[in-house]
Amino acid sequence: NQALAAKKQGKREALTWESTHGLKPNGIVTYPPHFDPGKTYPLIVYIHGGPTASSSLGFSMQAQWMAARGWVVLEPNYRGSNNLGNAFQSAIANDAAPGPGEDVMSGVQALIAKGFIDEKRIGVSGWSYGGWMTAWMIGRYPDVWAAAMAGAAPIDYTDMYSLNDLNRMRRHAITDSPYKGDNLQAAYAQSPISNLSKIRTPTLIQSKTADARVTITGSYKLFHALRDNGVPVQFIAYPGPGHTLSDPVRAMEVWVRWLGWMETYLQANRP
Repeated sequence: NQALAAKKQGKREALTWESTHGLKPNGIVTYPPHFDPGKTYPLIVYIHGGPTASSSLGFSMQAQWMAARGWVVLEPNYRGSNNLGNAFQSAIANDAAPGPGEDVMSGVQALIAKGFIDEKRIGVSGWSYGGWMTAWMIGRYPDVWAAAMAGAAPIDYTDMYSLNDLNRMRRHAITDSPYKGDNLQAAYAQSPISNLSKIRTPTLIQSKTADARVTITGSYKLFHALRDNGVPVQFIAYPGPGHTLSDPVRAMEVWVRWLGWMETYLQANRP
């Protein structure tokens, strides 16, 4: 790792902010290597999957790739993340998107308040549950984002319940059947599919064709919704099983497309 260690890296620091329901999420901010607080920078919100996972201060190649392009990177630990105790992690149960979305959005606002974010150049992206949250954010807050990348993105709660290899889990977003009683209405309201017609953000979609964790059905739904509404969209389907790209060629291709898409639309909004 000597070649990597010789390069100047972006500083990483933890940030905590206030959200709804008395919660105090945190996240990691990575700054461009030559960051100047007197200037303004694009912001990339890079949302982890899981949701039972978390972003930490450890080295992140992905965040450093983004920061090296001159972007500030926010990795929010929304409710459901596993770094702030049982109550915080369990808060995602029966609140699969609205609450976590409030956590992400309040983190973005906390960074904007610091004065060095260009509000016309904010992107959002993630893989798996990060893709779910990306799809939710661009539908629920359509006027905020300049670009989005939704990777292996679930779109519909019923697909996640019926088609993936997880089904129900304790302390997870999917804790009960959407087909019991009046649950279907609540499941729809918590799903990105409920807001797809509102999306205006240029969006890149990437998925595996035989993904058992998040079936590609969600990516098709997102693609058709954006195309039908005249939103710039590109959908890349990689052949084969698996939830992520395991071979080095296609794994790198995912990131080349991801960063290239963001760069194209963030540059387009450059003052």
